[in-house]
Amino acid sequence: MKTKAVRFPEANKYDVVELTLDAPGAGDIAVKTLVTAISPGTERWILRGKHVGTEFPCVPGYHRIGIVETCGADVTGFKPGDIVYGSGNRWEETDIISMWGAHVGYSVSSPEGYTLISSESPDIPMLSKCAFIIVVGVANRGINALQPQEGEHIAIIGGGIIGICAAQLSALRGAIPTVIELDQDRIALIEKMGINVINGADPDVLDKIKEISPDGLDILYDSVGHAATTDNLVTQMKSGSRLLLQAQYFDKERCALDIDAIKIKEITIKTTIGIDDKDFQETLDNISSGRLDIDSLITHCFKAPGDVLKGYELLDSGKPFNLGIVFEWE
Repeated sequence: MKTKAVRFPEANKYDVVELTLDAPGAGDIAVKTLVTAISPGTERWILRGKHVGTEFPCVPGYHRIGIVETCGADVTGFKPGDIVYGSGNRWEETDIISMWGAHVGYSVSSPEGYTLISSESPDIPMLSKCAFIIVVGVANRGINALQPQEGEHIAIIGGGIIGICAAQLSALRGAIPTVIELDQDRIALIEKMGINVINGADPDVLDKIKEISPDGLDILYDSVGHAATTDNLVTQMKSGSRLLLQAQYFDKERCALDIDAIKIKEITIKTTIGIDDKDFQETLDNISSGRLDIDSLITHCFKAPGDVLKGYELLDSGKPFNLGIVFEWE
């Protein structure tokens, strides 16, 4: 059995290859891919060869929804026709590793790592939004860790998918979010969504924060990892406030924070990584119910495997403006 897959053969290179799959065994499920989505932060770091654990050549991605086509005799918990989230990886090409390996047309593996989404007929537009569960779930985990309260002011560094969803989730709790972003296209999108946003390059950024939160910030949420920006905003935080460090801090020479400034204000530092089952379910519910606006974050949709590389050209160059990139698999 053969399937098409996205491959990063080396840093800053991407192509589509054919993988050879085993015949399904008694403990396997065979899953036909319906939609996958690029995780723009993680997959860009992998493409650049900077993500921890990256090896080449590899099949990237962890956003995948498919339909179960067959189940082995020993499989329990799933049945043909189930819509599932996850990626099973087992192919014969031993020189190609899996960096979570979501961007494949078909898979044969044990059911471990899959989560049931629905037993109903697939609704592709809804599944395209739900494909982002993990990256949106990261924002959910961050907000759960911070526990923003009614009327608290939260500044979120970074207007990517995580930052925008963190702003939405904090607003659902009655907090007052402000996103700090540099990119003008992202700023325009965030404003269109009705979320307060400040250009981080504005020389009056601190004054604007003071106008919004004259008594100081209750929470600072870092989804970028630019130390100078974080240090600058720490000056506007209240004593006893909370700071979430949730970015990718790979560049140790440039991501060091002014810990003394944080300590003087007795700021509580929190960190999170990934998501758990609670985050997954809460995020699925928030997307399915429409409490989170994901439609506004999906800028491009391509048919896969034929046009899949167009998505990576966008990710690689950053132009034209793109944020959420979805692949619908034929």
